[in-house]
Amino acid sequence: MRTQTRLLAGELPGTLRRITLRAGSISVDVEWETAPAAQSPAQAPAAPAAVTAHAPAPASATQQSDGTPDGLVRVTAPLVGTYYQAPAPGAEPFVKVGDTVEAGQQLAVIEAMKLLNSITAEVKGTVHAIHAVDGEVVEYAQPLIDLRPAG
Repeated sequence: MRTQTRLLAGELPGTLRRITLRAGSISVDVEWETAPAAQSPAQAPAAPAAVTAHAPAPASATQQSDGTPDGLVRVTAPLVGTYYQAPAPGAEPFVKVGDTVEAGQQLAVIEAMKLLNSITAEVKGTVHAIHAVDGEVVEYAQPLIDLRPAG
């Protein structure tokens, strides 16, 4: 597994940021920065495995420009792939509506090209809504989870 990981890291189209290896059930989590080239998200399925969050709209609005209800942070898919809400079939989901999460906590995974990409919270808060369906393909920038920031 180490040799394959080194080969993968050497073929990445950008600067390597992080590689996480797990031996049980074999899982590799890779994150890197791509050059700001003119390529569409569909052409770059290996974009960094991070969430896209939008800043809250002004308090006078009822909805943000992306359709997210006021005061919520929307977690969107950073790449095209299969969305999984649990670490394994039949396991408890990473989060459920009403759960309190910490910044950096894993919310879900998206599998793309046999790689599992962690979807993490960028803010501390409460899970307000889960939009994606377990086991279904999600598109780039598709809404996955809404968080209500703490405080």
